[in-house]
Amino acid sequence: MTAATDPVRTVAVIGAGPRGTAIVERLVAASTSPAWRAPLTVHLIDPQVGRGGAVWRLDQPDVLLMNTTTCQTTMYPDASCHAVLPSRHSETLADFLAGEGLGPSDFASRAAHGRYLAHVLATAEAEADPARLRIVRHAFEAVDVTGPGDGPQRVRLSDGRVLRADAVALALGHLPTALGPRSQQLADAAQRHGLVHLGPASPLEVDYEALLGREQVAVQGMGLNFYDAIGMLTTVAGGQFAPDAHSPSGLRYLPGGQEPRLVVGSRSGMVYRPKPALPTAQLEPYPLQVLTGERVLELAVRPAGVDQEREVMPLMLAELRRALREAGYDHLAGDEALTHLLFPFGRRGEETAEAHRRTRDVLRGSLAAATAPDPAWVLVYRVLIALRTQINRLIDLGAYTTESVRRDIDGHLRNAFASWASGPPVLRVRQLLALEEAGLVQFTGPRLHIDIDEEAGRYAVRGGDGPTTLCDGVLEAHLPAVDLPAYRSALIGAWRERGEVQKDSWASRGTRRRMLTGSIAVDGLYAPIGHDDTVFERRLLVGVPVSTAQPGSAITAEPGTSPQLLRHAEAVAVRLARAGGALDGE
Repeated sequence: MTAATDPVRTVAVIGAGPRGTAIVERLVAASTSPAWRAPLTVHLIDPQVGRGGAVWRLDQPDVLLMNTTTCQTTMYPDASCHAVLPSRHSETLADFLAGEGLGPSDFASRAAHGRYLAHVLATAEAEADPARLRIVRHAFEAVDVTGPGDGPQRVRLSDGRVLRADAVALALGHLPTALGPRSQQLADAAQRHGLVHLGPASPLEVDYEALLGREQVAVQGMGLNFYDAIGMLTTVAGGQFAPDAHSPSGLRYLPGGQEPRLVVGSRSGMVYRPKPALPTAQLEPYPLQVLTGERVLELAVRPAGVDQEREVMPLMLAELRRALREAGYDHLAGDEALTHLLFPFGRRGEETAEAHRRTRDVLRGSLAAATAPDPAWVLVYRVLIALRTQINRLIDLGAYTTESVRRDIDGHLRNAFASWASGPPVLRVRQLLALEEAGLVQFTGPRLHIDIDEEAGRYAVRGGDGPTTLCDGVLEAHLPAVDLPAYRSALIGAWRERGEVQKDSWASRGTRRRMLTGSIAVDGLYAPIGHDDTVFERRLLVGVPVSTAQPGSAITAEPGTSPQLLRHAEAVAVRLARAGGALDGE
């Protein structure tokens, strides 16, 4: 440690959600090491600091649920992370919530996860020796970060104060964006005709009450934000779900009286299936035997690049066939049966006949399979989760051709995987089916089109070649895209104006053709690059805004999986400590 007369150096962490909290926890761990050589102050900046951050805010409605079980979430590195810094805790979300009656296989509310994040931060603060590491909270927004590429930074807060920092970590999460051209057209039509348009946003930022009293509302998106909308809309409407052993859903919806009828569809038409409640042993990664780690590495080095349909899809189907046949489920092991399971509306969403019935049947079948549970269905679920990990590794390694990413991965495979592996808890699917049984939901299937009927003063909604339904509202039930030019963040906007940030690009093997993304370009994983190619080495970005450089980083960290969230947090914490003079090294 330095002498008491030496000035105390400072760093800043902007964002107090999972990533920001993890960075602070890792800084505290570093400060307990004998290698720590000087006092350091860390400024933790977030309007929701100590409350879980914006997404996991601990005062949000309990109706918003996580889509991972409590045992699948942690904030502490385990052996799989190969952490360099000390790991003094191992408490998972399941451990934290055990006293509230939740088990390892239960789905907690997001507010409960917010309490866990607040607990992790409070524990870190209590364990930090102020003589070595002082943590200062600032419940304000950071509206700008200025400074040279290789020197100290100045962080301007929304209350007007300016903090000096030797380096700044930015864990900004999903940022609000300006409406895209098509969304803006829908919003303009709402103004002209007295309709309602709710654009892409986090569920906590959506005014669901604006939909009450409307006749029919088009819902664009069938993923997790759609299920969030189901919970929030029925809550603000005052409706209730009552048990009903005679209904297919097991529930009966008792309307509050102002619910609109929801006309629901998406590009793919793939509704998310429920996640089964599995014993802890079956939550372990499924051991693949065809698309193994070795096969992934072999594919990744092919100089011409990999085509998903020709070279990887046959391996995926072979893996599923092998697993099903070894378990005695030969009737499901044919390519036609497997393709129907993965793509109920065809590989490209080309089959749109009887879309409502087919979507309802997928939901009813998956609900029955998830709750029984059907061992064959659970096996497919587990294999697909393992296969998704391998596909993501191929993407991360740049193995695919640009054309295959556009046509196959982004075209339909991401949605197919997500509809199986990223679904909601069983309760949400029961509620959706109960609303369908009450006549409050109509499924349009794939290729959802929302046009504007100027004469009728309504939105004209149809799926594929299906019939048109006139609606007096639109809810875009998905998060804003990762799109640097559209971000409405004051901080990112200031960087854009000064040319201190630029869009990233991605190049595949084979043609090496570069494809621009909406992500922020960074050097060495974390440092943003300006338009003049200046690298801002004292600014360290993690998470969603840099998803091209840091692909596959989930919103939470799962124990035993070497989660990127925690590995990036430690790497950034070490860089902060080095920039602040508390650790040696480059």
